[in-house]
Amino acid sequence: MGMNADNAAAMYPDFRAAGRFRKSWQCCVPGFDAVLRDLRSMPAGELEDGNHQLINVSSGKYVYSCQCGGWKFAYKTQLGKTFWRYMFRPSLPWREALHYSWLHELGVPAPRVLALGDTRVSFVLKESFIITEFLAQTHDGRIFMPKGQFRTGYEDLCREFCIGNLKLLAKVHDAGYFHKASHPRNFLFRGDTPESMEIFWIDVARMRKMSDPRRAVIVDLHTFFRDMRLPQTQVHELIGIYLQCLQKKLFNSSEELLQELINFKRRRFSRRKYKLFDCD
Repeated sequence: MGMNADNAAAMYPDFRAAGRFRKSWQCCVPGFDAVLRDLRSMPAGELEDGNHQLINVSSGKYVYSCQCGGWKFAYKTQLGKTFWRYMFRPSLPWREALHYSWLHELGVPAPRVLALGDTRVSFVLKESFIITEFLAQTHDGRIFMPKGQFRTGYEDLCREFCIGNLKLLAKVHDAGYFHKASHPRNFLFRGDTPESMEIFWIDVARMRKMSDPRRAVIVDLHTFFRDMRLPQTQVHELIGIYLQCLQKKLFNSSEELLQELINFKRRRFSRRKYKLFDCD
C-alpha cells in the first residue's frame, strides 16, 4: 500500500529535488532544521558528548545515537570514496533514503528519514550523511548467528525472526526489488517472544531493481542463510515458507531452490565453496 502525497511529504525530506552532483546540499523534515544546523556545525570525529554517543566507526564512517531538541535519532556520516566514484552518481545516503521510501511504500518496516545531504567540491563527493529516527530497544540478527548471545535457548525467537524477514524478502522480490545486502546485521528486531516481535530493515543503500529475478532471489537468500548457519532441515523448511509467500513462479519446488543455494557461486568459474548450514 503506497503513501499519499501529504503523507510522503511529512515522512521524507525533499531529497529527490536536491542538487545532487554539482555542489553541496542538505535537506530535512519540517521542524528538524535547528537540530541539523547545530549537528553539522561540529566535525564528526569530535561530536561525542552527553547527547551524542558514538556507536560505530569504520573506514571513515561514523554512526552516532543522538538525542537533541526533543528528537532521538541515528546520525551516519561518511567520507567520500575515490574522487571519481560519485562525481556524477548519487551518494550512498541519497540512495538509502530513496530505498527507504520504496520500503515504506511496500509496507516494509524501516526507520523514518529525518535529514540527509552531501558535501561536494566541483562535483567531487567529500562527505555525505543520513539521519534516521532511532529504533530503541532493538537487536540485530547477529545475536542469532554462531557465537551470538541468542544462539542457543532462543530457537523459537530465531525462527520467528527468520520467517518474518523471509516474508518481507518475498514481498520485496515480488515488487521487483533486490536487497543485495540481506545480512542478519541489517535486520533489527524488538520483542522477547515470537508473538511480540517487530522487525525493521536498515542499511539498504545497496538495494536496487532486479535485472535477473531468479539470481537475485538466490543471492539474497544465500546471503541470509550463509550468515545464519542453521541446520539444513530448518533451512529447507524456511525456504518452503518463503516460496509460499512468493507470488512469482521462479522455482518449481523448495528442493530445487535449496540445491541452487548449495551450489551457488558468486562468479561463474569460482571454485570457492560456502558453508551454508550448521555443522556441515
